[in-house]
Amino acid sequence: MALDKSEENQSMLRYSSTNYTKVVKVKDVYEDIENNNSCSNLDDSYKVENDIIRYTSNRKAVFAQCLVAGAVLLLAAGAGMPIGYSAVLLPQLSTAIIYHRRLASPSSVRGPLAIGDPQPRIIPFVGSPDATPSVHSLATPIGSLLSGPFLDTLGRRGCLQLSAVPLCLGWIVMGFAKNIPALLVGRIVSGFAVGFMGVPSQVLVGETADPELRGILVASAFAAYSFGILLIYAFGASFEWNVVAFCGTVLPIVAFISFSFVPESPAWLVREGKIEKARRALLWLRGGDVEQMNTEIAILEARAKLDIGQKSLATSFGRRVSSTWSTIVSPNVLKPLSIINIFNALQLSSGTYVIVFYAVDLVRDVGGKNVDSYLAAIITALTRFLFCLLACVLLLKIGRRSLAIFSAIGTSLASLVLVAYTSIRKEESDVDAYVLGICLFAYVGANTVGLFTLPGLMIGELLPQNARGIAGGFNFFIFNFLLFLATKSFPTINNAVGITGAFAIFGTSALLEAAFVYVALPETKNRTLEEIEDYFQQSNLLWITRSREQRQNDGIILRHS
Repeated sequence: MALDKSEENQSMLRYSSTNYTKVVKVKDVYEDIENNNSCSNLDDSYKVENDIIRYTSNRKAVFAQCLVAGAVLLLAAGAGMPIGYSAVLLPQLSTAIIYHRRLASPSSVRGPLAIGDPQPRIIPFVGSPDATPSVHSLATPIGSLLSGPFLDTLGRRGCLQLSAVPLCLGWIVMGFAKNIPALLVGRIVSGFAVGFMGVPSQVLVGETADPELRGILVASAFAAYSFGILLIYAFGASFEWNVVAFCGTVLPIVAFISFSFVPESPAWLVREGKIEKARRALLWLRGGDVEQMNTEIAILEARAKLDIGQKSLATSFGRRVSSTWSTIVSPNVLKPLSIINIFNALQLSSGTYVIVFYAVDLVRDVGGKNVDSYLAAIITALTRFLFCLLACVLLLKIGRRSLAIFSAIGTSLASLVLVAYTSIRKEESDVDAYVLGICLFAYVGANTVGLFTLPGLMIGELLPQNARGIAGGFNFFIFNFLLFLATKSFPTINNAVGITGAFAIFGTSALLEAAFVYVALPETKNRTLEEIEDYFQQSNLLWITRSREQRQNDGIILRHS
């Protein structure tokens, strides 16, 4: 316990409902949490507008939280590079030169052959070209599933440092690859690393950031992710695939070093009983604000006590498995987990990642011979990066629900306009490059600003603290398994229905996404993680069916935002 009895009775809790809070005694919060009453004091705080006061981070706190996010951004950019690598690799390996039983690019064979040397021969890419993107996606769910247990044992920062090792190793294997199997091994290793880092990156930023900054800091990781994709496209336009692979090792190495200079998540440290380390970390993250540090430590200790008490009942392996399953199917975990997975499934079917993996081929199919597909793919990646930056700004101004609905409707409109144009045109013309280019970039921009950026934010915001490791890993496993199915099946679907049919599927899925968000996704802007947890403890399943009292409370928060 961080506070003694005299301090406990007099300490006042500034508990942010964004940047606004009701002042309640730490003792009352303790009793509510330990009795599993879902912090009724905090729910009551919204009834009286005059009791709400403002809390904002000082400059030191903002700077400290940005440094933590900065280390995550380096790794996120490094994770984006293998995602976009298939768009670089596939066109270059549509044909491969086998020289002395080695895989090489045409320009790597220099000078005349000596007498007796075997002639190089051009052969088709060994196996299906679709194996390159799909094998990466196949390995990613495995990393996601394993990240959950490691997240709770090694910590958030420890997991991120560990993930940088296989990411760097995968690039090295690809850079030295002399045959197709070695290349695929490198893709598998890098795919595992990308899956392994997904949950820890979102959780670390979510647990260290203030509610007011959480949205922009989590979303900035997706901007860095998009920058990594843009970077790999740019390298691919300038260098051969093996040189590009070696370039990919730089960011993971820098990220590994950077994490040595930022603290571990205070929430995880408290759960591990490392209270003094948690105090020092949180004091640094809150810019030296001792009162705020004591407040948050008190809440973290109370919640950790409750979780540890529940877990201590499960001593045997069988009971632990049963306890883990009970945690996942409990309403406060199952409800947000279901929302995230349905959102992700509709997001994937709207083409969010398909256009990343198959950027060059998609642009070629959409624009025909009148479009420079490589240049268009780079511009597409640049568009995604810029709209990720825009999303960071918008998350400070508008709610998550509004942004998601706007993004889904914009994605649908751009897709359906593209479908209509390609359906009515009779032959290719110079106008195609302009009309289809506008539609394609509008699609990427609208999709990126919400559908692309929000799932990671949901992981850090919607899942309760005691389940972020196991539930987050399970969620990323499901997401990456669906991503594997999407990338593996897209060429077949594209061959069956054509590019027009594919974008018709994208547009329809985006409309369904907008409807789902309106019905089910709760508004979490400016809410503390504890308040979001409390929302899912309540009986209502859908956001639109929440009680009248909750609606009034939401109105108070929005007026103060």
